[in-house]
Amino acid sequence: MRVKSKWHKTQVRTIEDVSSALAFNIWRITKNHLEDLINEAFVIEKAQVFAVIQEYLCFLIQSADRLVYSSFSPQQRQKLISLIIEQSAAYYQENKSDRLGEGEYWQEFIQTYASRAQDYSDYKFKNDEPNYLFLRYFADKIQKAMTAADEKWIVQQMVEIQAPKAFQAIQKSVNELASAKDIIAKKQSAKPKTPKTPRSKRPSTRADLQ
Repeated sequence: MRVKSKWHKTQVRTIEDVSSALAFNIWRITKNHLEDLINEAFVIEKAQVFAVIQEYLCFLIQSADRLVYSSFSPQQRQKLISLIIEQSAAYYQENKSDRLGEGEYWQEFIQTYASRAQDYSDYKFKNDEPNYLFLRYFADKIQKAMTAADEKWIVQQMVEIQAPKAFQAIQKSVNELASAKDIIAKKQSAKPKTPKTPRSKRPSTRADLQ
Protein backbone atom coordinates (compact mmCIF):
# COMPACT_ATOMS: atom_id res chain seq x y z
CA MET A 1 0.00 0.00 0.00
CA ARG A 2 1.47 3.33 -1.03
CA VAL A 3 1.71 6.37 1.20
CA LYS A 4 1.54 10.03 0.28
CA SER A 5 5.09 11.38 0.08
CA LYS A 6 4.95 14.65 -1.86
CA TRP A 7 2.83 17.74 -2.36
CA HIS A 8 2.08 19.29 -5.72
CA LYS A 9 4.49 22.21 -6.20
CA THR A 10 1.70 24.79 -6.17
CA GLN A 11 -0.41 23.13 -3.46
CA VAL A 12 -1.24 25.29 -0.45
CA ARG A 13 -0.58 23.55 2.86
CA THR A 14 -2.53 24.12 6.04
CA ILE A 15 -2.25 22.31 9.37
CA GLU A 16 -5.42 20.49 8.36
CA ASP A 17 -3.84 19.34 5.08
CA VAL A 18 -0.67 18.11 6.78
CA SER A 19 -2.51 16.32 9.58
CA SER A 20 -4.77 14.58 7.05
CA ALA A 21 -1.81 13.41 4.97
CA LEU A 22 0.15 12.20 8.00
CA ALA A 23 -2.86 10.41 9.50
CA PHE A 24 -3.41 8.67 6.17
CA ASN A 25 0.25 7.61 6.06
CA ILE A 26 0.20 6.43 9.68
CA TRP A 27 -2.80 4.25 8.90
CA ARG A 28 -1.14 2.86 5.74
CA ILE A 29 2.14 2.15 7.56
CA THR A 30 0.17 0.33 10.25
CA LYS A 31 -1.69 -1.81 7.72
CA ASN A 32 1.55 -2.60 5.88
CA HIS A 33 3.20 -3.73 9.10
CA LEU A 34 0.23 -5.86 10.06
CA GLU A 35 0.71 -7.66 6.75
CA ASP A 36 4.47 -7.92 7.44
CA LEU A 37 3.85 -9.68 10.73
CA ILE A 38 1.41 -12.11 9.12
CA ASN A 39 3.91 -12.78 6.30
CA GLU A 40 6.55 -13.51 8.94
CA ALA A 41 4.23 -16.27 10.20
CA PHE A 42 3.15 -14.54 13.39
CA VAL A 43 -0.38 -15.59 14.30
CA ILE A 44 -2.72 -12.65 14.79
CA GLU A 45 -6.22 -13.79 15.65
CA LYS A 46 -9.30 -11.76 14.77
CA ALA A 47 -9.59 -10.42 18.31
CA GLN A 48 -5.93 -9.39 18.31
CA VAL A 49 -5.85 -7.46 15.05
CA PHE A 50 -7.15 -4.18 16.45
CA ALA A 51 -5.04 -4.40 19.59
CA VAL A 52 -1.97 -4.54 17.34
CA ILE A 53 -3.34 -1.72 15.17
CA GLN A 54 -3.89 0.48 18.24
CA GLU A 55 -0.31 0.01 19.40
CA TYR A 56 1.12 0.84 15.99
CA LEU A 57 -1.02 3.97 15.70
CA CYS A 58 0.05 5.16 19.14
CA PHE A 59 3.73 4.50 18.43
CA LEU A 60 3.63 6.29 15.08
CA ILE A 61 1.68 9.31 16.34
CA GLN A 62 4.06 9.65 19.29
CA SER A 63 7.00 9.42 16.90
CA ALA A 64 5.50 12.13 14.67
CA ASP A 65 4.94 14.30 17.75
CA ARG A 66 8.63 14.05 18.69
CA LEU A 67 9.79 14.69 15.13
CA VAL A 68 7.91 17.99 14.78
CA TYR A 69 8.78 19.19 18.27
CA SER A 70 11.71 21.43 17.32
CA SER A 71 10.31 22.86 14.08
CA PHE A 72 6.70 23.64 15.03
CA SER A 73 5.40 26.20 17.50
CA PRO A 74 3.66 24.67 20.53
CA GLN A 75 0.30 25.78 19.12
CA GLN A 76 0.99 24.30 15.67
CA ARG A 77 2.25 21.06 17.16
CA GLN A 78 -0.71 20.67 19.50
CA LYS A 79 -3.19 21.29 16.70
CA LEU A 80 -1.37 18.99 14.28
CA ILE A 81 -1.21 16.04 16.67
CA SER A 82 -4.78 16.57 17.89
CA LEU A 83 -6.05 16.41 14.31
CA ILE A 84 -3.95 13.30 13.58
CA ILE A 85 -5.39 11.59 16.66
CA GLU A 86 -8.91 12.55 15.61
CA GLN A 87 -8.44 11.21 12.06
CA SER A 88 -6.74 8.04 13.32
CA ALA A 89 -9.69 7.43 15.65
CA ALA A 90 -12.01 7.82 12.65
CA TYR A 91 -10.02 5.25 10.63
CA TYR A 92 -10.02 2.90 13.62
CA GLN A 93 -13.78 3.32 14.10
CA GLU A 94 -14.60 2.72 10.44
CA ASN A 95 -12.42 -0.35 10.05
CA LYS A 96 -13.34 -2.02 13.34
CA SER A 97 -17.05 -1.40 12.71
CA ASP A 98 -16.75 -2.99 9.27
CA ARG A 99 -15.07 -6.07 10.72
CA LEU A 100 -16.68 -6.53 14.13
CA GLY A 101 -19.98 -4.66 13.96
CA GLU A 102 -21.14 -1.36 15.37
CA GLY A 103 -19.59 0.08 18.53
CA GLU A 104 -18.02 3.19 20.02
CA TYR A 105 -14.54 2.07 19.04
CA TRP A 106 -13.16 5.56 18.54
CA GLN A 107 -13.50 6.16 22.30
CA GLU A 108 -11.53 3.00 22.98
CA PHE A 109 -8.73 4.29 20.75
CA ILE A 110 -8.69 7.76 22.30
CA GLN A 111 -8.46 6.29 25.80
CA THR A 112 -5.66 3.94 24.78
CA TYR A 113 -3.75 6.75 23.11
CA ALA A 114 -3.99 8.97 26.19
CA SER A 115 -2.60 6.16 28.34
CA ARG A 116 0.20 5.35 25.91
CA ALA A 117 1.16 9.01 25.45
CA GLN A 118 1.61 9.33 29.19
CA ASP A 119 3.85 6.26 29.26
CA TYR A 120 5.87 7.24 26.18
CA SER A 121 6.66 10.57 27.83
CA ASP A 122 9.05 8.68 30.12
CA TYR A 123 11.21 7.64 27.15
CA LYS A 124 13.60 9.73 25.09
CA PHE A 125 14.50 10.46 21.51
CA LYS A 126 18.23 10.73 20.79
CA ASN A 127 19.46 12.37 17.58
CA ASP A 128 15.87 12.49 16.34
CA GLU A 129 15.37 8.75 16.82
CA PRO A 130 13.63 6.74 19.55
CA ASN A 131 15.97 5.20 22.10
CA TYR A 132 15.92 1.52 23.02
CA LEU A 133 13.43 1.98 25.88
CA PHE A 134 10.98 3.77 23.56
CA LEU A 135 11.16 0.85 21.12
CA ARG A 136 11.05 -1.73 23.89
CA TYR A 137 7.88 -0.21 25.37
CA PHE A 138 6.21 -0.48 21.96
CA ALA A 139 7.41 -4.08 21.60
CA ASP A 140 6.10 -4.99 25.06
CA LYS A 141 2.65 -3.67 24.17
CA ILE A 142 2.63 -5.64 20.91
CA GLN A 143 3.72 -8.72 22.87
CA LYS A 144 0.67 -8.43 25.13
CA ALA A 145 -1.55 -8.50 22.04
CA MET A 146 -0.04 -11.68 20.60
CA THR A 147 -0.84 -15.33 21.14
CA ALA A 148 1.12 -17.28 23.73
CA ALA A 149 2.86 -19.16 20.91
CA ASP A 150 4.36 -15.96 19.49
CA GLU A 151 4.80 -13.70 22.47
CA LYS A 152 8.34 -14.80 23.32
CA TRP A 153 9.55 -14.14 19.75
CA ILE A 154 7.78 -10.90 18.98
CA VAL A 155 9.82 -8.55 21.20
CA GLN A 156 13.06 -9.20 19.34
CA GLN A 157 11.29 -8.93 15.99
CA MET A 158 9.74 -5.60 16.97
CA VAL A 159 12.83 -3.99 18.52
CA GLU A 160 15.29 -5.08 15.84
CA ILE A 161 13.18 -4.98 12.68
CA GLN A 162 9.57 -3.80 12.75
CA ALA A 163 9.78 -0.76 15.04
CA PRO A 164 12.85 0.80 13.34
CA LYS A 165 11.27 0.14 9.94
CA ALA A 166 7.99 1.77 10.99
CA PHE A 167 9.84 4.72 12.47
CA GLN A 168 11.84 5.27 9.28
CA ALA A 169 8.58 5.34 7.32
CA ILE A 170 6.95 7.99 9.53
CA GLN A 171 10.19 9.98 9.70
CA LYS A 172 10.25 10.12 5.90
CA SER A 173 6.62 11.26 5.84
CA VAL A 174 7.18 13.98 8.41
CA ASN A 175 10.30 15.24 6.61
CA GLU A 176 8.54 15.41 3.26
CA LEU A 177 5.06 16.56 4.27
CA ALA A 178 5.37 18.60 7.44
CA SER A 179 7.65 21.55 6.79
CA ALA A 180 6.37 24.19 9.23
CA LYS A 181 7.70 27.13 7.20
CA ASP A 182 5.43 26.20 4.28
CA ILE A 183 2.24 25.90 6.33
CA ILE A 184 -0.27 28.72 6.39
CA ALA A 185 -3.44 29.27 8.38
CA LYS A 186 -6.58 27.73 6.91
CA LYS A 187 -8.24 31.12 6.58
CA GLN A 188 -5.30 32.33 4.49
CA SER A 189 -5.71 29.48 2.01
CA ALA A 190 -8.97 30.93 0.73
CA LYS A 191 -7.86 33.94 -1.31
CA PRO A 192 -10.47 36.69 -1.62
CA LYS A 193 -12.02 36.82 -5.04
CA THR A 194 -11.57 39.97 -7.10
CA PRO A 195 -14.99 41.59 -7.57
CA LYS A 196 -16.16 41.37 -11.16
CA THR A 197 -17.21 44.50 -13.00
CA PRO A 198 -20.83 44.26 -14.14
CA ARG A 199 -21.10 43.64 -17.89
CA SER A 200 -23.08 46.89 -18.35
CA LYS A 201 -20.16 48.92 -16.92
CA ARG A 202 -17.34 47.24 -18.83
CA PRO A 203 -15.68 49.34 -21.57
CA SER A 204 -16.59 48.31 -25.09
CA THR A 205 -14.00 46.47 -27.14
CA ARG A 206 -15.55 47.69 -30.41
CA ALA A 207 -13.59 50.57 -31.96
CA ASP A 208 -16.70 52.06 -33.58
CA LEU A 209 -18.41 52.48 -30.20
CA GLN A 210 -15.51 54.16 -28.37
